[in-house]
Amino acid sequence: MRNYSLSKKHRLHKATEFQSIIRFRCTVSGDFLQFYVKPSSLDYPRLGLIVAKKLERHAVRRNRLKRLLREVFRMHQQELDKMDCVFRLQRSLTQIDSVRIRREAEMLILRLRMKQCRD
Repeated sequence: MRNYSLSKKHRLHKATEFQSIIRFRCTVSGDFLQFYVKPSSLDYPRLGLIVAKKLERHAVRRNRLKRLLREVFRMHQQELDKMDCVFRLQRSLTQIDSVRIRREAEMLILRLRMKQCRD
């Protein structure tokens, strides 16, 4: 049986990693999400998620949003080869519409691939 989980090596953990990606300033924005990337020296992509408690008060909703974004990343990680990526919630959600969030995240990945950010 195949394991479709996102392993720890594919996640960003340190604040300095998040800061360097955000400072690189290669980003695209949608209605609710902002997507940052930075080229990496690793052979695989990594993901970081920023979902502020100030924007989404309920932990259940924050966690659901994170699961949705991790799933989108996992499905498109071949397209993001050798990139460090961060999804950031920009605006509060009244309710989490899974289809809308998934479409926006996929659209941001596509737009960023066309933008072609380099060192």
